[in-house]
Amino acid sequence: MISFDKINEFDRLYHVWNHYFRWAHNKLYYKQIQIIGYENLPPKGYPIFVISNHLNALMDPLAILYLFKDKRQPVFIARGDIFKKSDFIAKILRFLKILPTFRSRDGSRSDVRSNELTFDLAARILNEKGTLMMFPEAGHQQGRYFVSFKKGFPRIAFRAAEVSDYKLDFRIVPMYIYYTEQHHCGEKQVVVIGEPFSIEEFYELYKTEPNRAYLQMNEKARERVRALGIDVTDHDHYSQYDTLMTVCRSKEIALQKLPEKEPYSALQADKKTVARVDAIKENQPETFAELMDLATEYRAGLEKLRLRDWLFDQPAIAFKTLILKILLYVIGFPFYLFGLINNFIPFKSPNPITRKLKDQAFASTVNFALPVILVFPLWYLILFIVVLCLANWWIAILYVAATFACLFLYFRYKKSFIKFCGQWRYRCYQKKGNAAFLRLQELRQRIRGIVFPIEGA
Repeated sequence: MISFDKINEFDRLYHVWNHYFRWAHNKLYYKQIQIIGYENLPPKGYPIFVISNHLNALMDPLAILYLFKDKRQPVFIARGDIFKKSDFIAKILRFLKILPTFRSRDGSRSDVRSNELTFDLAARILNEKGTLMMFPEAGHQQGRYFVSFKKGFPRIAFRAAEVSDYKLDFRIVPMYIYYTEQHHCGEKQVVVIGEPFSIEEFYELYKTEPNRAYLQMNEKARERVRALGIDVTDHDHYSQYDTLMTVCRSKEIALQKLPEKEPYSALQADKKTVARVDAIKENQPETFAELMDLATEYRAGLEKLRLRDWLFDQPAIAFKTLILKILLYVIGFPFYLFGLINNFIPFKSPNPITRKLKDQAFASTVNFALPVILVFPLWYLILFIVVLCLANWWIAILYVAATFACLFLYFRYKKSFIKFCGQWRYRCYQKKGNAAFLRLQELRQRIRGIVFPIEGA
């Protein structure tokens, strides 16, 4: 049986390992990470209980772990069924400072009863001025929406207060995590840190009616997290809402005069779009039904023509510009090819696993963890040894360094070329007056006309 008693103690190996992971996460995997409200984060040594939405498996706790600029080592609380995969996985999770809690559907009665030990330990960590982190929804969601918060979160918080005879001064810190695209690398991430709050107002109720206290505290906490981000409450039309957020994003950013390249601007725009569509649903049900049909048709049309919505916001590309881009791709191709040949195996190593995943929320976890932890370090070591056997130390070092540098060129070249192909298709459809393309333009104009009736499309 693995012991978690000292899980909150400073671990030097964990600290050193996290330097590598932080660098890989913040500098390699994501194109841009933006932290909003960092001033709301209490300093190290002040007990806090961090809560957040949950979209993206392991990437969510990493997003929070790597926003701390001090040397604190938060303890995370996660669903217990993942600890039962194998003893090796359980030990890895323990090393990563993750505590298990079991839902009734995930474990036996003895597993669920063991939650009491976890709650006691978590309460002790807060009383020892530590940092706890939990996703109160007790599972990741398949989109930008919230479900109800479970009782484990308030039980831990109240137990921490109870252990200290209600004298512990700690805060709940709400956070919201947003991804421009959560399943792939090279995208953007935002973490919004809300204002910390106390639960002292519920202490008296908890002493007499703990279940009511749990519910009321959960309601307050959920609203604090929900206010920071996006909540599509109409799950039946989620795909249409998702399409509308994409279609309206650039227009909303322009209307609110937000910085175009900041991912937080995309979050603010999407949140406003959802509010606009919700208002249409409530006040104009017939118009809402029409809007859902338009969004459905528009999404299907984009997929059929293999176009992306952002192309419709781009100015017309001159033929000379297209030729210049082709020339640059030809010049850069040898470097791309070098990066492809030398990085193809580690870069593509997650694919056999991700293709078989039933839950795509784990795709980015596999795409990040497998190459970063195992494949890339091992592959570069093999390359170094092979070149060393054929040449000398300096050539081996330079070869591996060039391989690593060309990894980024390979990835950016590939993404840029895919975008270029989209621009080329867009231009061809436009020049030929393709009927399906013209229909997409019409649909987009009508959608924006409904969502922005005063501002215009």
